[in-house]
Amino acid sequence: MKRVSMEETVYNNIKTAILSRKLAPGKQLVEHNLSNSLGVSRTPIRNAMKKLSLEGLVDIIPNRGAFVTNPPKEEMIQAYELRAKLEYLAVIQAMNSLTETDFRIIQQNLEKERIALHKRNSEEYVHYNKEFHISITQKCRNKFLNEFILRLINQTNIYLILFDDFFSNPEQEPYSPDEHSTILMLIQNKDAENLKTALENHFKRAITSLETHYYRYKEIDEIF
Repeated sequence: MKRVSMEETVYNNIKTAILSRKLAPGKQLVEHNLSNSLGVSRTPIRNAMKKLSLEGLVDIIPNRGAFVTNPPKEEMIQAYELRAKLEYLAVIQAMNSLTETDFRIIQQNLEKERIALHKRNSEEYVHYNKEFHISITQKCRNKFLNEFILRLINQTNIYLILFDDFFSNPEQEPYSPDEHSTILMLIQNKDAENLKTALENHFKRAITSLETHYYRYKEIDEIF
């Protein structure tokens, strides 16, 4: 059995707290407090922070410390708008390469996405949401385009987990699977014109669903 290092334990604890919306965006992650709460020295904490920073979950500001990422709304809008343009370009290039087997796998992922949303499991939802988009765009066979899209998907997924209204508003109905079904149908029909509109509207809907207020956030010593 593989032994989990102290650094990995710290990393997993902080990442889980962020992804489960217990730590607020912009919350300072004070080394001293984490050290006391987790019962570890500061070295594994610093290393874990660097790893979380590379994943976009933590911002490390020189002479100030580490903070849970808290991007301005304008940055989130820019990311989604660019993602919409790049994904449309990739899908158009991929359209003739997708097979019936590909469409069957994509449909299966879509059903798993519906189940995750029904359970309101944000981590599962983000996983299958990502799989839906990547399983289509990767067929464009453009290495650089795929790299840019993957980076944007990973970044916008962080926004989704931290701010999307669906996971904090029990009255809101999920919209993503239905829109994904429409997008998939348009791809199968090779309807490029309506597909462009559908993708643009899909990402606009994602932007409007982002929350701008904190949700059930806690202090570090209340979590660990």
